[in-house]
Amino acid sequence: MSLFTKRTLVQKICILSLLFLTIPTLFFSFYLYKKQTRELHTQLIHEQGIAIEQTTKTLDNILTSISDLSRDIAYSQPLNNYLGKHYRMGLNKFPVWSEKYLGEIIASIKYSLKYRNLGVNTANIFTTTPLEEEGSYFWSADRLVNLDFFQQFQEAESEFGLFYLDTKQTEVFHDTCGYSTSSADKNIILVIQKINTEYQGSCMGYIVFECSPSKIFPTLFRPSQNGNYFAWFQDSQKGYGAEPPQNLEELLNDDANSAPFFINSGKEQYICCMMEHFDIMIMNTQPLTFYSSNRPVFSLSLVLASFAVLQFILLTIFIRKSFHQLHTDLNLMDAIIAHGFKEKIPETRSDEIGMIAHRYNILLDKINSLIQETVEKETTQTQAQLKALQYQINPHFIYNTLSIFSGYASQHGQEILAESIASFGQILRYNIKNDGLYATIESELRTAVSLINVYNIRYFNQLRLTTDVPESVQKIQIIKFLLQPLLENSILHGLVSPNTSLHIHISIKPMADFMEIKVCDDGDGMSPDRLSEVLYSLEHPSETLLDSSNGTFIGLQNIYRRLKLFYSQRAQLTIESREHHGTTIMIHIPADVIKEE
Repeated sequence: MSLFTKRTLVQKICILSLLFLTIPTLFFSFYLYKKQTRELHTQLIHEQGIAIEQTTKTLDNILTSISDLSRDIAYSQPLNNYLGKHYRMGLNKFPVWSEKYLGEIIASIKYSLKYRNLGVNTANIFTTTPLEEEGSYFWSADRLVNLDFFQQFQEAESEFGLFYLDTKQTEVFHDTCGYSTSSADKNIILVIQKINTEYQGSCMGYIVFECSPSKIFPTLFRPSQNGNYFAWFQDSQKGYGAEPPQNLEELLNDDANSAPFFINSGKEQYICCMMEHFDIMIMNTQPLTFYSSNRPVFSLSLVLASFAVLQFILLTIFIRKSFHQLHTDLNLMDAIIAHGFKEKIPETRSDEIGMIAHRYNILLDKINSLIQETVEKETTQTQAQLKALQYQINPHFIYNTLSIFSGYASQHGQEILAESIASFGQILRYNIKNDGLYATIESELRTAVSLINVYNIRYFNQLRLTTDVPESVQKIQIIKFLLQPLLENSILHGLVSPNTSLHIHISIKPMADFMEIKVCDDGDGMSPDRLSEVLYSLEHPSETLLDSSNGTFIGLQNIYRRLKLFYSQRAQLTIESREHHGTTIMIHIPADVIKEE
């Protein structure tokens, strides 16, 4: 860990990228390759197993149907009657009756072969009794005695047999039996069914079907049409279809069953399946290997691994170049600090490093500005202190002078004038007093009363102020000079007619979400146009021309801006007014920002 901490930042990023990005991606590529290869191999085996099983069942059903057809013909009543009587009595004695039965049998065989359409080219009956004349489907069984497949059938002592004859055996069969076939196949499949008597079980003959392999087996078995299936007839020890493995006979074993199984040849596997009712094995001649389906997965894994390595190389190059620029900027920063912040970093990039240079240049400007301000403040500090000592005496002089005027008026019986001068002194002291931005509601109300007392001298006691403020809100702090501009607006714009009075009512009520301050008067009010103009001036102060005559917009705009500044945008100032019916100004201050003393 200590070796890692001593590395540069570039080296740390490259090491972390290698450990947590490149190497895991390479391992993931290898894992993906192995897993997907196994899955695809399993899926390929499953798909080929289903395909070969379906093909095998289809062929098994076809051959079973041919077997059933041969059995139906062999045990048909007309044929059994004909051969039975011929076997017992000899039908050459009854030519008319024999010809009638023979015609029925031939018609039945032709109809069955045509109706079933199972790929049987011809059907012949080989009888064990002598025939006066062969042909028309009937032949002597002596013709079969020396043929290999018939000898094998006799040795098996079975009533049914199925044999595959190659080209040479087919020619021998046709030459021996004395007839030819119209089939284009050089190889044939022979189906033999023994015909027994009903009573003694003696063999009366054999029915032999000559089948065309191209009609029975689908195109998957034909090499000329890219076939990849092969059928192995175990009884005949011969095969039909695509090219099988060269060492097929060595690979075959006795463990075959009707379910798909494998035979192995080195690293290759061949999937096979046995027919359920016949000793015929179906093989897929395309060998399976573990890597036979890994090419797409290998390509994907190789691309992923190459991308991880390329990503690491490009990331390393990019990080080195970026940090080279950062090191250059850091050296420039050191030089700038050493030379007293007089230079700036060249801003040649728009990325994060360029933003750092830009922010650093802004910081340099701020530092230079602060240095300049500090120098100016230090230069004028002494003069400011001297002037502050001189200005401290001025407010005391004004307060003392007003006290002299108030006392003089009181000595000469001018009580109202004395009270007004005292009230003005209190207002002046409140305004000049520097005790913060906030004041209690109680102090704001005292100043409001003093303001009314001062204005009553001018308006000959025509002003009357009432308040409805509970004790629970007296100590709550609000921004200073909030009520004074509102009272002045009510006096200046509400009391416009001579010989009238003006009643101003201030109410403050705490609500659930806000505190409501309401200033109502019964003065002259405003017209709708004038009210719209005032409300517009609050929202758009920069577009409004100031009312230089009375400063209406200035006072309200000041209160509105201070409410938004100190109490956020949730603070509200609304105005309701009717011409000749007074004006009401309501202020809502959010409850969660209210301060208490």
